[in-house]
Amino acid sequence: MRFTRKWIIVLAAVFFVTALSGCDAVQRKFTRKKKAPAMPRFYQLKKYPKKPAAELYQKHYSYWRTWQAELIKTLGQNSKKDKRCAAEAVGQLKDMQNLLIPSKAKEMEPHIEKMNAAKEVVLRGDLTFSNKDDLKRTFEREDRAINRDFSYTKVRNSLRKTTDDEEAPKLTMAEGQEGKAAPVEPEK
Repeated sequence: MRFTRKWIIVLAAVFFVTALSGCDAVQRKFTRKKKAPAMPRFYQLKKYPKKPAAELYQKHYSYWRTWQAELIKTLGQNSKKDKRCAAEAVGQLKDMQNLLIPSKAKEMEPHIEKMNAAKEVVLRGDLTFSNKDDLKRTFEREDRAINRDFSYTKVRNSLRKTTDDEEAPKLTMAEGQEGKAAPVEPEK
């Protein structure tokens, strides 16, 4: 009995001393660590050379053909995809129109209006069987008309000479710099 009482007292003393000193590993585990300050990001903006209108028109025309073909092919299968394809096709047409001289751009306006009206029907989600067929015929008709009248080979002489994108800012903000702007020299 005496022997066990002695061991209990020794174990209690060891436990008490351990509790007072604390377990360093456990203490480190539950102590909140300071976060390292994030490195500020600097965005260096430069003035990119202007692309010729012909190159941009070919790019937008190619994108429009891809979105239009995808829309015609998959109309009615997936509403999200239909909405995205219709919006992108109309957006590419508007970009193409911006690269044309004003007289040729006016010729494209009725096609954009028809595509926009069809896009609105798609965005509303009014795709019944008959409505879907009408929309598909509208998209196919506009596809043929735009391919016939506004392909690059037909409008290459009606393109603007330059593009109007003078939007290269001279200043940039660094994150975490309390609103201080630093001038950035554009690369030459």
